[in-house]
Amino acid sequence: MNLADFEHLLPELAQLIARLIGLPKALKLIEAWGGTTFPVSKNKRRDGQIRFEALSEVVGVEAAKILTGHFGGEVLSIPRCAVALREVRDRMMRAEFDQSTRIQPAVHAVNQLARKYQMTERNVWLVLKKADQVNETRQVALF
Repeated sequence: MNLADFEHLLPELAQLIARLIGLPKALKLIEAWGGTTFPVSKNKRRDGQIRFEALSEVVGVEAAKILTGHFGGEVLSIPRCAVALREVRDRMMRAEFDQSTRIQPAVHAVNQLARKYQMTERNVWLVLKKADQVNETRQVALF
């Protein structure tokens, strides 16, 4: 699964953070603090150094330096990226379903997916019926 396939589903701030520190580290930040605000320090005073250390624990020292340099003194509202994360989960479920149904009936595969992803079998079937959300920015040739 190519992570660039999901960039269009990310909020603007998440896209900027991903461009600055890379998508894997941006996802770590979102996983740790998504849905909250985080005051990015300038790393000059003691409480700023404490916040820098907390940020470093999540994304690493180099990425924390980059974020501090870009956002120092601002309060970031870290997005949850629920739409993009849900799309990743849904694609994983559909791929696992395709793999599982090669060796077992669909009903059993859905039951396993429901337990694994902690959702009802009915909701698993709904996910399986959905198509991938793709970026529609490409224009189709008219002629």
